[in-house]
Amino acid sequence: MNERLKTTFWLLGYAFLAGLMLAIFSMITGLTRYLFSLLALYIGIRFFRRFETTGLRITFIVLAIVFYLLLAIIIAAVNYIRDNPQAIMGA
Repeated sequence: MNERLKTTFWLLGYAFLAGLMLAIFSMITGLTRYLFSLLALYIGIRFFRRFETTGLRITFIVLAIVFYLLLAIIIAAVNYIRDNPQAIMGA
């Protein structure tokens, strides 16, 4: 496989996982939420060790924030629909 394509897939995978951990961190209450924060930090450290170029690191941070925002909106919408089924029934 092309090295550039492989790097892109790794970048997207790491950024998605970091964004997912941050989204879960923002939705959960209690002490277990800090586990997801530490997992996001660990994923970021692993990415920074693997890829040393500044451009990839900046792209990782931006994509992680974008994935966090998208996933937070999706999770909030699913929770709203689950808790308010009459909202989609039109009643």
